[in-house]
This record gives sequence, structure tokens and C-alpha cells, in this order.
Amino acid sequence: MLCCVVFYCFDERMGSVQSALLVCSSVITLFVFSSPSVRCQMKRFVRIQLRKWIMDRIFRGSDSNMFVDYYHESLCHLQKVNNDLLTKIIGDNHLCAFFVDRCVDSQYKSIDEFREKVPLTTYDDYRSYIDRMIHNGEKNLLCCEQVIYYATSSGTTGQMKFLPISRKTTVETRKVTLVGSSVMWRSLPISRPSPEQRMFQLYNGKKPSMYHKSKDGTPIGPISQFISAVTSFSRLKYFISTYNVMSMNLIEEIADFETNTFVELVFALTIPDLFSYSVPFASVFLHTIKLIEQYNQQMINCILHADFNYSTIVRENIRDSQLLRKLNRTLNDIILEYGGSSYQLERVQSIRKECLRQDVEGLLHRLWPSLIYASTALGGSFTIYKQRIEFYCGQQLPLINLPMYASSEGFFGCLANIHTNEYFLSPTTAFFEFIREQDIHQTQPKTFLISEIEPGNRYELVVTTVTGLVRYRMGDVIHCTRFLNRTDDFISLPAQPIEVPRIPLITIDYRVGNLLNIIGEKTSEQQLMNALQQTIDQWNSQGFNVRLCDFTAFAKLDRSPAQYVIFLELTGEIDVLQHDIDSQVDRQLCITNGDYQNSRHDGELASLTCILVRTGTFATFINKKLVTDSVNPIQIKPHRLLKNEQHIQFFDDNQI
Repeated sequence: MLCCVVFYCFDERMGSVQSALLVCSSVITLFVFSSPSVRCQMKRFVRIQLRKWIMDRIFRGSDSNMFVDYYHESLCHLQKVNNDLLTKIIGDNHLCAFFVDRCVDSQYKSIDEFREKVPLTTYDDYRSYIDRMIHNGEKNLLCCEQVIYYATSSGTTGQMKFLPISRKTTVETRKVTLVGSSVMWRSLPISRPSPEQRMFQLYNGKKPSMYHKSKDGTPIGPISQFISAVTSFSRLKYFISTYNVMSMNLIEEIADFETNTFVELVFALTIPDLFSYSVPFASVFLHTIKLIEQYNQQMINCILHADFNYSTIVRENIRDSQLLRKLNRTLNDIILEYGGSSYQLERVQSIRKECLRQDVEGLLHRLWPSLIYASTALGGSFTIYKQRIEFYCGQQLPLINLPMYASSEGFFGCLANIHTNEYFLSPTTAFFEFIREQDIHQTQPKTFLISEIEPGNRYELVVTTVTGLVRYRMGDVIHCTRFLNRTDDFISLPAQPIEVPRIPLITIDYRVGNLLNIIGEKTSEQQLMNALQQTIDQWNSQGFNVRLCDFTAFAKLDRSPAQYVIFLELTGEIDVLQHDIDSQVDRQLCITNGDYQNSRHDGELASLTCILVRTGTFATFINKKLVTDSVNPIQIKPHRLLKNEQHIQFFDDNQI
């Protein structure tokens, strides 16, 4: 690596291969015979130069108006580009088995004809085909492209799914990701991070050899582990490792998620100049902070001694002495890079000081003053965590929604600006249709095109993808908030065209299966969340210090009339409130949902019941009930509606 980078850095300036080789030889000689401290400084120099080289190319694309180009070429011609993509998908895949069996051909005269003749689908329509692909190694069943990965869904709302990913998918995703990056950096006060800075991006992966494989050797795993699993992306892994707090090769050797997260946080705390703190889901984001609060003394001891044996978590879960030596050596190298023992003591004192100030906002900013932004999923089910995360970020650190709207099925949108949870849909990644919220219960409802949806309405998203999903019902309910415009957007739009086209902005509201709907009242998780938050705000205004950590609910149907049961994890002064919780939450839910209020008034529903559970119950639920070999904790979404009797019993057993 050293030779390659030095060669690149000096070849152009010195004008000859011989000169570059001479410099390389000199550097290597110095590297071999110098002290550990000097070697670490040299490594740091090389990494910085490499990051600068990578950054120049990434941001050159971004700075050369990546968003502007996409705006002109795709967003300004939204429906046409989307229609063209559908034509290409059908043209490429119409001879594949699923298309032939469903009579999906390439002769449709219009989009309307396609929608009229091809029925909407769900995962059950593809299950047998995907099973044949995985277990028999059959090709050309869904798409003509080679499948390079099977992404497993988290199974949050039902049975686990296996979704194929092709190389063509990754090419378009990379392009749209750069567009999202361009939007983000155009919106931030700083146009790019310094090459000296690194990022904390929570990863959890395994060695490629540890993944389950299909019959033809294609890896199977969570979408969050895609880069780890696909060996052809080793170059990308190297680039990520160059920026991240630790290399992905080391991360992949730590199987236990909690231990993995602890180790990554120790490395992050050792490095003072991070530019970003990113965790995919808000619930896991909060979990990383709680680990710092709970185990900061162990983390400090690891840094102070450059030795992970000072952590009980690591000692109990990493028994490989060779891996421990690697971790310790890498940690010591980072300490030497930043100045050795004097830096070590200074950094430890700073961490200890800030972690002791638990009631002071802005812990992340105080631990890493150079942070430019923090990022996590903030919409839909995760809204409940936003206020707490903002407390940890403080006033000076921008909290940004995830730059991409993504799922195991594909990548569908880019963040519209850093100040809202809104996305614009990417017409080059999937063909989009939309089902009105009031028609979701129908098997084959009418759909609307991307040019036909209107602000203020909610729709279930339907996609047709390059990997062979045809008119596939995602189960995601999106809210069309408004159209992109010049007057109230934080991102500057190109001067031309003068009149901004109809480019809808959307937020992700809830999953179709996450409705409490006993007699047609259709209570969404957002309505339930709002009722709980209003209740807690009312308590706090009365002088009680109460905070909502998490909640879930189920419909109790074995009584008459039926009722909602809500499991709540609260912190603060909860003893004095227990007798009043049920009535207050019920009252707020009546205000939030008129249909629920009518059902309560008519006696069709009984007043809801709130059951308080022990602190840490939800974290234990995820670790013991949801995490499996195929389900990564990073990708687990909150279970707002319980349907499994064992899960209901778990919460019931943990009530206060």
C-alpha cells in the first residue's frame, strides 16, 4: 500500500518512474529502521494522503454539481425517466421465468396497459422462485443479471424475506448515493471534511467465509453486511477502512454485536477529530451512547493502557489471543499517531470529564468537537428517539436523517435537505406506483404514478426493480409532504429551468402491518406515539420529570369489548403517575384519532391499558428474541405492534 500511494503522490511531480521508485525505496528503508512512533506517524501521513486522494475524486464529482446533473437529467423529467426505466426492466427480463409465467411481455403500448394487465404482487408471489435460486442454483428466474447477494429482511412485520441484489443494482445505487452526498454537503456549512479526520460509521460484519451461501455460492445475509459478504467489493472495504475508526477486516473478526460495538467505540473515543457519527437506526444510535455512559470507565482503561483486557465485555466474548493482540497493537498505533503517552493521558482526562457531565447536553459534540454532523434514521418508527438524540448532539451538532431511503428491496430515494426527514424519489432506481392509504386493504387497488401523487396524502409504495420484482407492494406507507421549490428549501436549486417541475418530497410514515385495527379505527404507530408524547409533555409541564424510552402494543381480543394494551418503558418519577396513565393516554389517543374516539364513545372499544416494564426491557427483547444469525441488530426496526404470543408474554413477564 505504501509503495502504491507514494508512487502516485510523487510520479507526476518528479516526472519519472525512476524518481518515484527511488523515493519509495527511501521511504521503505526509513519505515523499516525507524522507531515505532515514527512508523506510526508515517502510516498516518500515508493514510491522510490516501484519504485526500480519495476525497478529491469523490468531492470532485460532488462539487462538479452531481446533484445539479441529476436534477437536470432525471428529476426534471421525472415521469419520462421512470417510464423509460420500466421499459428497460421489462425488455431485459421478459424471458425470465417469473415474467413468462405471469405473461409479462415487452409489447405494452402504454404504462396504463401494463398496470391493467399485470397484477400487483407481494413477496409470496416470488417465494418459490427465490427458493429455487437459493437451493437449486437456478438462473434467469427473476432477472437476467447475475445475483451477487441475497439480502435478508429483518422480519419485523412477518416472515423473513430473501431479496436478490445484482451488480447493476449496485452501480445505480453508487450514483444515487453520490447525489445524496452532494445534497448533504451542499446544505452543510462546511463543504467537505479535512483529510486528517475520520468517521465513526457503526459496522457489523463477518468474514466472507462465515456467511450462508446459496447453491451456487452466492452469500446470504443482512443488507447492512453486504460489503463484508461480497468479496468483489474488497477494494471498497479498503477505502471505507481508510476513513473509518478501525478497519473492516478487524470488525469482521468480532462476532458478538455488543462486543463489536464496544470495540468500535473505544477506537472512536481514541480519535479526537472525527467528522461524522453515523448509525443506521435511531434506536441503535441511542444504544451506542448508552454504552459510552455505562462503560466509559472500561473504555478509558482500555485507552489508558492500550489494552482491551481491561474490559470485561471483551474478555468474556473474545477468547482469540491473536485477535486481542491485533486490537491492542492497532489501538497503540493510533495513540502513537496522535502523540503517544502525553496525548493518551490528555485524551483520557477529556473523556472522563465529559462523561461525568451526564445531565449536560451535547455529549457527542463535547467528546468530538470537530464533528460536522451526526446521522441516523429519524422518520416513522424512530421519531420517538429524536428528542433524546438531539440532547446528546447539542445545539452545535446537526442531526441529519439517513441520506438514502433504502431497504432490502432496493435504494429508492435521496435526502432532500438536512433540515427535514424528506426524500425525493430516484426515478433511475425503480419504477414507482402508489396506492392511496384508504385503498391499502384492497387486493388489487388502483395505483397512481409519481407524477400523479399529491401533497398531504399518504400512499403505499409499489416498485418494479431491475432484480425482477414486478409491481411489488413494499408495505411502506409514505407521506407526500410537498413539491420541491425555490422559496422554502435549504438546498439551492439550479437556475434553469426557471419553473421547478413537480418533484414530490416524501417521508416514510409506517408499515402497513403496523396498524391497530380492531373494528376499523386504524390507529397507526404515529398516532399512538403522538398520544404518548402528549401525555408525557403534560406530565412534565406539571413538574414531573418523565421520559418515554420505548413502547409497543397489541390488541387484546379475549375480552369484550376489546382494548389496546400498551407496554411502556419510562424513566423518571413514574411511581406517582401509575394510577393515572391509562385514562390520560386514552384521552390523548381520542384527540389524535377521531375513529378511535367514536369507537370508545359507542362502547365498541374499552379504555386502553398501559403496563410499565422494567428499565432495559426493550434492549433485552431485541437481543434475546429478535437477533439471530441472519438478523443483524443494526437493521432491526422497533416492534410497535406485537402479534407473537411469546413476545407478548415476554413483556408481560417484565412488567414492574
